[in-house]
Amino acid sequence: MYGLLISFFLRPTLLTAQKVQIEKEPSWVTVNTIDYSNTNLDKDAEDGYIDVDYEKQISVEQQCVYYRRAEKIISESGIQNVSQISQSYDPSYEQLVFHTIKIIRDGKTINKLEPSKFKVIQQETELSRSIYNGNLSAVLILEDVRKGDVIEYSYSIKGFNPILRGKFAENLSAGFSVPVYNMYYKLISSNKRNLTIKNSLTNVQPIISKTANENIYEWKFNDINAIHEEDMTPSWYDPYPAVMISEFKSWKEINDWAAALFPKNITLSSSLKQKTEELRAAGNTDEERVLTAIKFVQDDVRYMGIEMGENSHKPNNPNKIFAQRFGDCKDKSYLLCTILRTMGIEANPVLINTDYKKQIQNWLPTPYAFDHTTVQIKLADKIYWIDPTISYQRGKLNDISFPDYQIGLVLTDTTTNLTHISLQDKGMVKTKEVFTVPTMYGKVRLDVTTEYTGSYADNMREQFKDNSVYGMQKSFLNFYISYYDETSIAESLEVKDDESKGMFTITEHYDIDNFWNDEKDEKKVSFSAFLINSVIKKPKDIARKMPVSVDYPTHYIEDIEINLPETWDAEKSQHHLSCAAFNLNSKFDSHKNKITLHYDYETLKDFVSPEESKDFIADCAEFSNKLGYQLTYDTNINNSNETKASFPPLLTFLMIGGSVVALVWWTQKRRS
Repeated sequence: MYGLLISFFLRPTLLTAQKVQIEKEPSWVTVNTIDYSNTNLDKDAEDGYIDVDYEKQISVEQQCVYYRRAEKIISESGIQNVSQISQSYDPSYEQLVFHTIKIIRDGKTINKLEPSKFKVIQQETELSRSIYNGNLSAVLILEDVRKGDVIEYSYSIKGFNPILRGKFAENLSAGFSVPVYNMYYKLISSNKRNLTIKNSLTNVQPIISKTANENIYEWKFNDINAIHEEDMTPSWYDPYPAVMISEFKSWKEINDWAAALFPKNITLSSSLKQKTEELRAAGNTDEERVLTAIKFVQDDVRYMGIEMGENSHKPNNPNKIFAQRFGDCKDKSYLLCTILRTMGIEANPVLINTDYKKQIQNWLPTPYAFDHTTVQIKLADKIYWIDPTISYQRGKLNDISFPDYQIGLVLTDTTTNLTHISLQDKGMVKTKEVFTVPTMYGKVRLDVTTEYTGSYADNMREQFKDNSVYGMQKSFLNFYISYYDETSIAESLEVKDDESKGMFTITEHYDIDNFWNDEKDEKKVSFSAFLINSVIKKPKDIARKMPVSVDYPTHYIEDIEINLPETWDAEKSQHHLSCAAFNLNSKFDSHKNKITLHYDYETLKDFVSPEESKDFIADCAEFSNKLGYQLTYDTNINNSNETKASFPPLLTFLMIGGSVVALVWWTQKRRS
């Protein structure tokens, strides 16, 4: 039945019973005059059209938001991109009303507000994230749209989410990634409301007027240039100006509001009570019981959210979550807290912002600051952070990783502020790649053993749960084919999952044909820090005004062992590279017929500032320079004891027995 439900919601569903309502514009709305002749910003427009006007007017007491938009088509591609009007709303508490739709062509107005041509569809756009929100979309496909037309329309959405219990909070954007000629915001609220207003990256102040019962705030912006975000900026970096408005005075007030959504005094159903007793009996210590409970909620309660109306913020009753065996982040966190509390273990929900992370401490307190819920567990005077939406986490409590969310609101009876969250992920990847070269002309054997711990092990377990062994093996094979074309699988890969240590180990076996590249009288082959090379990221925008994102935490140790058929030698070397973002240690060694390469790469933080970016990018290039290793075999070296060869500067070499020359040098490997 669940599968049928998903199949149904994946398809856009036409709701013939739903009709779009048409009304005149509200009397409290300010009607602004728009100048459609301005062309100053057209050159920076994208997708063939430009935003001439964007308005948002809010009546808090009437719980109504009015919108007005005007878009001018400046090229043929714009006809395709703006000839459809679509607006979504939550029918559980919102009502969508259209006021006007018109095309302005050559100074004349063409009415396009035709209610019978609207289609109301249910198109669950978030099902890819296993979220069903029940939103509807009213869609109107405009006819006879031409280059040069201005499409202008206005509508209102009536009704605020009742989950806020009458309180108000809003963010008004003052800049976008595209240019806008005019922006206008208006806010009408009772003078009994005590609103706080805070600007971010803008100095525009509201024009304030008052009536006997209301305060009216207006913001006007003109000729707003596009903000071009540089590549590889951190998720928490926001270059867009905004005006924040909130009726909430403190994070304590947010805590008190949110904590009431997760009541502690829950009467367990007989089935949940029985399950809790089973989980309690499965462990001999509190830590074992906690681990058993975490495993159950993470692995046996699937992630699926039905977030209509108040359920956008309010979790379902734990008894319901347990019975249906699915829930979203707040549902799963609430269930885990309930189970642990029943066992006498302190556990609290934690509200998180997965993108903006600790930057929310610079925001006004607002319920909209959070998009995720996790759990804080206190056990034996230690604090642990758990994300119940992550599956297949194994090991001791100290081994379980927690994403670098940085900050959260722990919902308790005494919370007054946000809590900083220390990094809880000691995981790393250790790989050893052994090349066995029996002769200079035959196949070469490659054996790879990789150990994953922490979040890396979590991710790899999930990959193997979601994919076939064949699919995973093919993916691994393609990785090495990108370096050595004629690589094939020699034996099936081996997987070992040590759940007590939280370690996941994969062993791969390959044969490589035509390992050496023949170039005149030489055979050459190159090696690289294959795995580390695949995780290095370098921004395309070099002259930075914005920070650069760095994958953090990241820790890789890669060892390469090359077993050759004859004795080779090279000078030993060690290198250390340290910058604001990472440390790299490398060591090259040789002994008789064995050459070893060792790399240790670890990132230090999740970004580099614009001031640090120049050195960081240079260090990335230097890093790449230290990834390559090449061997050259001169097939004619034994023709004469007087044979000589010239080598590029700084190359280290040694002639052994008059038959083999080993050339070792750093080669620049630049990733595209």
